Amino acid sequence: MPVLIFQTDMVGTGCVQTVGAALNAVNVITRWTVDLEDCDRVLRIETAAGSALEAATVIELMKGLGFSCSELP
Repeated sequence: MPVLIFQTDMVGTGCVQTVGAALNAVNVITRWTVDLEDCDRVLRIETAAGSALEAATVIELMKGLGFSCSELP
């Protein structure tokens, strides 16, 4: 299953809940996590095999929610 990893500016559980609601609505996302302890506040997204979800789509989704987001290598 493909994995996308991002640096974000989420700061607390309220932010995670907001983002989570949007991510849960994307049917190709099978699992997602946020590490608020990490200095990059890492968002990790696992997608279904054969999924065409692109990093740019996630970045635009996050931007629409008011968060910055950039893909990590």
